[in-house]
Amino acid sequence: MACNKTKYTGRDVVLEYVVGCSDTVPVEGDWKRFGSLRTKEFDLSWDTTDATDSDSVGALRENLATFQSLTISGDGTCKISGEAGANLKEVTKHVANPVATDGQPTAWIRMTFPDLTFTAFMLITTMSRSGAYDDVGTYSFEASATSSDSGLVVDDTIPEESGE
Repeated sequence: MACNKTKYTGRDVVLEYVVGCSDTVPVEGDWKRFGSLRTKEFDLSWDTTDATDSDSVGALRENLATFQSLTISGDGTCKISGEAGANLKEVTKHVANPVATDGQPTAWIRMTFPDLTFTAFMLITTMSRSGAYDDVGTYSFEASATSSDSGLVVDDTIPEESGE
C-alpha cells in the first residue's frame, strides 16, 4: 500500500552537483549528491529596465525583463567517512583551487523538488565547513547561476517507481 503525502519535508528536495564545463550538460550517471541539507534556499528573480514612453497609459511605468538571477544556498551535515564526506571534500577542494574549471569555482547544480527539477551552471560563491565531531561535519554554501550553453533548465520531476 502506498500512502499519499500531503506535506513535503526537506528530505524530498535533493541537491546534486557535477564539476564540469559550461558547454557540456552532465549525463545522469555524473551527478553526485551533497550531504544531508538541513536548509535549502532557491531564489529566482528578474532584472528589469524601464521602457516607459510618452504614450504609457495610467501613469504606470512599462518594465521589461532583461536578465534572470538564480541563487541556491544551503547548510547541512554529513558523515565525513562516507560518500557524502568524499563529495564534500571534492567540492571544497574545487572551490579552494578550481584548476579543473580554469580558475573559476563553477559546477553544474541540480535541485530536485517533488514537482520540478532545476539545473544550471553555477559559480560557487561561498563555501564553509566545520571540523567533524564524532564523524559528523557541517557545511554551508551559496552558488549563483552564470552563463552556459544551456541556461536554466526547468523540467517536471519524474516520480520514482513505487516498487509495487
